[in-house]
Amino acid sequence: MIRSLHHVGIVVPDLEIGRAFYELFGLESRSVGNDLVFRCRGRAQDQVRLIHGPKKKLGYASFGTNGEGMTNIMQNLHQAGVPLKDPPFDIGYEGIWFQDPHNDWVHIHVVEPASTSPELPPEINAHGRYRRVGQRACDLTTHGKKARPLRLGHLIKFSPDVEKSTAFYTQLLGMKVSDQALDILAFLRGSAGGDHHMLAFAKSSHTGLHHLSFEVSDFDEIAIGAQTLLRAGYKDGFGPGRHIGGSNYFHYIRDPWGSLAEYFWDIDVIPEDADWQPLNVPPDQLTAVWAASPPPEDFVLNFEEPD
Repeated sequence: MIRSLHHVGIVVPDLEIGRAFYELFGLESRSVGNDLVFRCRGRAQDQVRLIHGPKKKLGYASFGTNGEGMTNIMQNLHQAGVPLKDPPFDIGYEGIWFQDPHNDWVHIHVVEPASTSPELPPEINAHGRYRRVGQRACDLTTHGKKARPLRLGHLIKFSPDVEKSTAFYTQLLGMKVSDQALDILAFLRGSAGGDHHMLAFAKSSHTGLHHLSFEVSDFDEIAIGAQTLLRAGYKDGFGPGRHIGGSNYFHYIRDPWGSLAEYFWDIDVIPEDADWQPLNVPPDQLTAVWAASPPPEDFVLNFEEPD
């Protein structure tokens, strides 16, 4: 039923601090009413909405479905006794609002993901397939290359009860489990297939934002994007490395309020009818097949203040 992640709303105490971070990260901003909205270059879809408030907090997640999916979701919510609510935020989209088992706001509307402007991939020399011959892959112009996120790929939220959160989003909203780590971590994909995960839950004492993840075009953009933010004084998170849960290459950087923003490239894609067998292993076995250094102790900490 849920088919796509449309955008994420975050409450922050200073919009301009948020603008500086996300613009350097590679997103494009514009003011919409009292909020700041960020998009990826060439993609006509909101990806992040910053809303002014007294303290940093994950505000809501907005998902897309089709007409049939919306009908089924509303029936499931009604049967489960989950009430629809008046919009808690003015975001300019129709749809329905409700709260999940831990009172996080969810918005769902009928919408298809926007397309991303196609970019030809660079020629890559691999064993037995040498296509870039007599031409440099990196030259002096590479110094000016920047990370240009293509789309918001996934959202990872903290949950005080990962199994309860997973049951709600799978049973009522139609998502599917791709991999999990006991009762500590669960990766969920959309009902129609697609990326290995568009939503995941990580165990914590209370809810909050762990990270937003943005797809880029190649590994260079992961490294260059992280390097740009680190040189500007933002705190390193974790990476570079390659996950097992999703197989994607990654690098995380701390945002100004302690949550993480991730660049990723090359994620597993799972078709709707795939015979996919989820892993269920300790979390360290899903974290990374390799990384430049082990994850820091604060990688799994929730920096949002509980309500």
